[in-house]
Amino acid sequence: MIPRARPWAAVLAAATLAACGSGPGADRATALREIAQGVLAQRTGGAAARPAEIGPAERAAALEATTRPLLYTRFSATGAPAILIGIEESGPATTFATRARQTIALRDGVLIATRGLGGDLMSSDVAAVQALIAARRAGAAQRVMRFLNAADEVRALAFDCRVRPGAAQRVTVGGRARTATPVVETCTGRDGREIVNTYMIDGAGRAVASRQWAGDLIGYVTLRVLRF
Repeated sequence: MIPRARPWAAVLAAATLAACGSGPGADRATALREIAQGVLAQRTGGAAARPAEIGPAERAAALEATTRPLLYTRFSATGAPAILIGIEESGPATTFATRARQTIALRDGVLIATRGLGGDLMSSDVAAVQALIAARRAGAAQRVMRFLNAADEVRALAFDCRVRPGAAQRVTVGGRARTATPVVETCTGRDGREIVNTYMIDGAGRAVASRQWAGDLIGYVTLRVLRF
């Protein structure tokens, strides 16, 4: 079992100092990987082991220990929670990593890729549907998601999606209260499958909290951006 709060927060703080160091041999990429090693909080053990909870104290410790982007996740298939750290940014897209170097990439909070989780989402075409989500506007659009199968082949799944916004409400994300609009994205695949993604969109058009489908193997994942 990995102890819940203090030990991983201490590792995170130490790694943050390493990332800021300017001495000989300081390597930013290595330091960021070390940070990522400290932010995963979960239990390990037999099949009967219950996932650890990541409460407000753990989230606050992570926010205090680094200025990097942070992401809370919980996988529906296992219930396992984790806090991931941003290791790479490219415009509105951020890649977050676990201690095992598994990654989740988001564009303004919308899932676009995963690595190291099994059945990975290799890439996505979500620009049209994301435009509706960000604008909190009802409409129809398409998305394409490309997954890696057991034969190491990439399979593309195309979906026809409808976006429906709700009424704005107050939410607390990363210890901060803000106004966000619930948005529901309902998609039907060309193969008949159906998925439903839900988002809380802030005034900048970003999904600060969401529940998104990440593929047949991973299932749905709950995401809360603690810091962009």
